[in-house]
Amino acid sequence: MSAVLASILIDIAAKVGAPIVKGILEKHVGGTAGDLGGKVIDVIAGNAGVTPEQLPDVSTGQLEAAVLGAEAVTPELILADVERQKEANRLMLAEMEKETGFGWLWRPAGMWLMLGCIAWYVILRPLLNTVLQALGSPAAIDTGFDMSTFLTIFMTYAGLYMGGNTVIRAVKKDG
Repeated sequence: MSAVLASILIDIAAKVGAPIVKGILEKHVGGTAGDLGGKVIDVIAGNAGVTPEQLPDVSTGQLEAAVLGAEAVTPELILADVERQKEANRLMLAEMEKETGFGWLWRPAGMWLMLGCIAWYVILRPLLNTVLQALGSPAAIDTGFDMSTFLTIFMTYAGLYMGGNTVIRAVKKDG
């Protein structure tokens, strides 16, 4: 969706007295359309009998009629979007409430642990070793494992966090 098309549709919505369509387009359409903005544009294009990409080629009169037609169905689109968001929120809360909390708590706890490990391994330990060396101490802090071991641990966690649940569910379906 080009900014020019968004500007044209916003101007037409203001001209024909379609404040709901105008508001949605102003808030939810930019370089690319958001869910609600995209749906409104699809309705306008459908009313004009073209694809969204062909809207710039449609006459002003036909666009005005298409925007007015979209104004009539926009409240239903907003209601559907709100219901979709309510359902998404309900599902997230249900995920948090099930079991003992470990099902969802391991992810943020693991992220903080990994952040702490990275800070220790990359920033704090070398800084402390530099300070100890500057003070003349022959001792140095050793991590007990090398960078490849640390990266293996980190990438295993990241793999489980980002895609492990999908793999587990796929294995459960096959088994």
